[in-house]
Amino acid sequence: SGGTQAKTNNKGEWALGGIAPGAWHVDFDKAGYDSVRITVSVEELSRVPPIQTKLKQSAVDPNTVIQAELLKASGLLGEKKFGEARAIYEGILAKYPQAYQVEPLIARTYYGEQQYDKAIDHLKIAVAKDPGSIENKLLLGNILIERGRAEEGRRVLASVDDAAVKDPTTFVNVGIGLINQEKPDEALVYFEKAIGRFPQSGDAYYYRALIRLQKDDREGAKADLKKFLELAPNAPEAAAARKALEQIK
Repeated sequence: SGGTQAKTNNKGEWALGGIAPGAWHVDFDKAGYDSVRITVSVEELSRVPPIQTKLKQSAVDPNTVIQAELLKASGLLGEKKFGEARAIYEGILAKYPQAYQVEPLIARTYYGEQQYDKAIDHLKIAVAKDPGSIENKLLLGNILIERGRAEEGRRVLASVDDAAVKDPTTFVNVGIGLINQEKPDEALVYFEKAIGRFPQSGDAYYYRALIRLQKDDREGAKADLKKFLELAPNAPEAAAARKALEQIK
């Protein structure tokens, strides 16, 4: 850069005159192509014969391509265009089979279309490809329980160290799924895990109170409802919690 420059015509031809004798480094540059440098000897009162130079197209960084495609698919997901987003994810996998990180995203598109079995299948692939991913295991376990496959879901969740869970919603959602399947004793385990790990998160107290009411543990339920209202006075369930407290009194 900063030296004498010449630009080719539309046939790729170029010429440069009026340069001093000597050895000249000549760089050939074009966007999207690898640069080439040659050395040309220029002699006084002599014409340099034509130089033929072919540039190779630069290799495309697959990560750059994948990131651009992921960004496009993310926008489609936000618009709930699940099929179009999935087509992009599947295109990435077809071209770059090593990009298995898109499997959970494919699962998300199927989940959005309520094709839950296919969502589960792709999450299982994701877990098999990357068994160290806690997030994939939590997603898989939650969906399995939500879809009534509680035992299978619990086995998946049991493979995750509780200490690795960073959000109480993980435990609470599992518990809610078990309540919906009329398994309150099993649900209670997850609400207590949430309270033990995240004592300042209110939701688990509310749902544990519901189970305690079922078991006629009125004092325990009262304590949980009070704690819930203390932590989350404006939560959607707050009105129901206040009403339940009045009935307990």
